Amino acid sequence: MMPRQWLRVLPAALLLAVPCARSWGPEGHRVVVIMASQHLQPQTAARVQQLLGAESLEDASTWADQIAHSTRPETIPWHFIDIPLYDSRIDMRRECPRAQCVVARTEQFLTVLGNPDADRQSRREALEFVLHFVADLHQPLHCEDHNDRGGNAQRVIFEGHPDNLHWVWDTGLVEEMDRDPRALAASLEREITPQERAAWERGTIEDWVLESHRLAAQVAYRRAWVFFPAVLDRSYDLRAEAAIRLQLERASVRLAWLLNQRLA
Repeated sequence: MMPRQWLRVLPAALLLAVPCARSWGPEGHRVVVIMASQHLQPQTAARVQQLLGAESLEDASTWADQIAHSTRPETIPWHFIDIPLYDSRIDMRRECPRAQCVVARTEQFLTVLGNPDADRQSRREALEFVLHFVADLHQPLHCEDHNDRGGNAQRVIFEGHPDNLHWVWDTGLVEEMDRDPRALAASLEREITPQERAAWERGTIEDWVLESHRLAAQVAYRRAWVFFPAVLDRSYDLRAEAAIRLQLERASVRLAWLLNQRLA
């Protein structure tokens, strides 16, 4: 893989040619499953381990990205849903044709996971997709469309270097908070109150996607931006980090709740 410091000195036109990345970085996915694993019922945890075999929960959480960019590129649209940035509702016919979006695919794989008559391989694959997609649908830039490929074409200056907005939200700000997924997970876990946990377990996948969408409009983007590098100052970073912390926390609570519902 090309070292990151080389990417930062590439011309802007070449940066825009880099393949579209539409997911939390591996750190974000690992944080979510580390936190969620602490709240699985014993029977759920046993069934998860039975399905995964020797594979760790953390490795399973990043599998969907690995296949999307190698053996199964047809799964790439399953990681996001393109809701126009300043819309306030989801139009599934427009934004999820032929069930090609994170909302429909998460629901489908939850159904397979909860079906005791499905074969083990199908349920294992469903589990790996669910682990990944529940985190993805909490990434605000997976749930919006601003004609910039989920922020991949929105050039920004982050920590003094050229990047794109999607990478900043996927990885840059997460690493800025803590590069150690276990340390970050422990920090986030301490912030969640019992009242928040109970509140976050309510609602539907579409409700949760619209939460992410609102954060994209209210925090991730600024209306004055155009397609030349926008400088992200420290005040932007702090507000964005608060939103990311919240979304990682919500994702972990909801992932644990969904797994307990389907597997306990």
